[in-house]
Amino acid sequence: MKKLIVFISIILGFVTNQIFSQYDFDGEFNFDIGFNFGGTGYLGDIGGKEEIGKRFLGDIILKQTNITSGLFTRYKINSKININSGLNYVKISGDDANSTGPENNYPRGWRNLRFQNQIFELNSSLEYTFFRINNLGIVPRNRTSLNLYAFIGGSVFYHNPKGAFLKNANSPIREWVNLRPLKTEGQIEPYSRIGISTPFGLGAIIKTKTFYKFGIYFRYMKNYTDYLDDVSNIYAYNPGEGPGEGIANQYNGPEGTANSFSEGDIRGNPKYNDDIFMLNFTFSKVILSKKNIFYKDYLIKYKVPKKFRSKRKHVNRNDRNFQIKKFNKRKKLNFKNFKKKKSKRTRSAKF
Repeated sequence: MKKLIVFISIILGFVTNQIFSQYDFDGEFNFDIGFNFGGTGYLGDIGGKEEIGKRFLGDIILKQTNITSGLFTRYKINSKININSGLNYVKISGDDANSTGPENNYPRGWRNLRFQNQIFELNSSLEYTFFRINNLGIVPRNRTSLNLYAFIGGSVFYHNPKGAFLKNANSPIREWVNLRPLKTEGQIEPYSRIGISTPFGLGAIIKTKTFYKFGIYFRYMKNYTDYLDDVSNIYAYNPGEGPGEGIANQYNGPEGTANSFSEGDIRGNPKYNDDIFMLNFTFSKVILSKKNIFYKDYLIKYKVPKKFRSKRKHVNRNDRNFQIKKFNKRKKLNFKNFKKKKSKRTRSAKF
């Protein structure tokens, strides 16, 4: 895993260095700031549809969908490449009580664990626009465009999973128990609250009236920790035993299967890490400056001096009223009263 992280860091560093070396950042291109909001889901050891967990989106339960929100800034390097950096708040949760399975074979429900985790993430990603429509409207040059893009980047986040008993499952999260200090799986040292991730995904942006951008994107966070839900390896305690009044092992299944949920038995799956996905909407506004191309469009559209504005109004020359007025005006003219003016620049010839 460490080799993969180092490899991704080298690739991102090389690409960023190439981009910065080819362009002079003098404020000539786009810079916008905005916010995002939407829904997020969690893929891990707790919860799920069936007794055997599935990977990616096959194990989603809508009850475990939560909210996410954040702020971001975007710098447009050229017409295809952007750098996006932001801060996100992400909430994830899971409950074995929401799992589904046969009545006689329900190991996830018998395990009876639940968690909530509030995550604060600092991220940065590289966006590449692979498809663009410059004009979405019927009217020419209405400055409404569509961009489809893909992105990949890196992030650092802080997390602190909390747990509760079934009777307290509906209590506010502040009343839940911090699981990390309890070392629920018998760890010598508690796992780190700081994690790293590789987010990637696809998105679309509609830019209207030059200054506002509306977007939507799907984002998948490939995390490098298996403790977002505090479950990873084996049981360290028998049912009802251990710290926190037995919160680490809340087995509530048949007595005949209790031996499969005791000390040393499988509690989670350390083969796969806990991942997060989200579907977000975005809104941002372009920050104008004198060197920004949007500022030039703004001047042309709204700040043109009056002396350069056209005073002529559009007239339909096929209109019958216009033709009558034009004829009457010519009829009133009397060419006999016109006198030719003598030029002031006329010079007499000298011989």
